Amino acid sequence: MTGKQTSDRKRLRLYPPPAKDFDPFAATKKDFLRHGLPLRPDPQSQPGMAALWERQAARYRSFNHLEPQPDTTTADKKAVSAAAFGPDPIESCGYQLFSSAAPFTALFVTWTVPNLQFTPSPIGVNHFHTFVGLGFLDVHVEMTVDSAQNVTSQIWAQSIGEINLPVRPGDVISGALCLQTNQAGTASYFLANETTSQTINFTVDTGFPPAVTINAGVTRSWPLNQPFPPLASFGVVYFDEISAYTTSGPRSLTSGEAITMVDQNGKTLARPVRLNDFAFKTVFVAA
Repeated sequence: MTGKQTSDRKRLRLYPPPAKDFDPFAATKKDFLRHGLPLRPDPQSQPGMAALWERQAARYRSFNHLEPQPDTTTADKKAVSAAAFGPDPIESCGYQLFSSAAPFTALFVTWTVPNLQFTPSPIGVNHFHTFVGLGFLDVHVEMTVDSAQNVTSQIWAQSIGEINLPVRPGDVISGALCLQTNQAGTASYFLANETTSQTINFTVDTGFPPAVTINAGVTRSWPLNQPFPPLASFGVVYFDEISAYTTSGPRSLTSGEAITMVDQNGKTLARPVRLNDFAFKTVFVAA
């Protein structure tokens, strides 16, 4: 393990990636700690988490585990999901769930990266994100599309910065966000590109308080001092295989608040559609 500080002086821990033939079912506790990977939960006291661990371990055992090379100079920019207050309907579309009884400690989500189509804009480019949030933690795929239909995409995570996991339109991304309730606010990110069979993970002491919200969805953003921008045409973005856990047990994100994106005049731009307890989709509404 190597240590590093972000620009806001948070302690980031980088672990050597496991070999491609790493077998999580034969690995020792020391092996998991060396690579910064989660230990197997006790199947007796945490049967749901243990079953999820086994499914994830089998799924990613043949993936290529990338060496972490985050751009920590971008670690402290504003998170698009506005974790302190929740997603704003003028910007975002998705779901949010609040828990007053017990803090959230883990959120697992798989989502698609859309192929954007440009909508005419005074600044000549549309800014778009997909986001997944656990309290003040946030991971999103930042995207732009210009008038020539050129699309860019980059993964960014709160307190980490831009991440060297390649991503492009059409890819399927899986993310696991974990936040301990300790004083250090120790957070772990486990990210995978299901399409390219690549994974990467990080751990950082954030100082964040225990998480009382989780959310996921899509959002539009724009440079400061600019008028409200149009929303890029994104079609449909699916969020599925959603699992969330508090210190007292599992919760369903789609049992929470559905957030419909509207413009400054109240016209609907995008709406969330619940599919089941573990999945939803966000749908672009054509003009």
